[in-house]
Amino acid sequence: FYSADYLKQVREICDKHGVLLILDEIATGFGRTGEWFGCNHAGISPDIMCLGKALTGGYMTMGATIATDEVAYGVSGGIDSNSSVPLMHGP
Repeated sequence: FYSADYLKQVREICDKHGVLLILDEIATGFGRTGEWFGCNHAGISPDIMCLGKALTGGYMTMGATIATDEVAYGVSGGIDSNSSVPLMHGP
């Protein structure tokens, strides 16, 4: 788990250069660090966050990827919630 200062600096660098910040909260999410997510210690929000493990309390394997509206609209091919299409994968 990275220090709060480090995470703040990484967020600033990503913002400055127009780079998406992706955080993997699979091992640190859902209260494992004393906050709901590790990034909460730094008071930042990622553009994309990967989650897993604790989603099902260990009953089954499940993961999730969440994103900001801007990223979600870009991935789905839409410019807003009225024109976007679902992100499809697989056959």
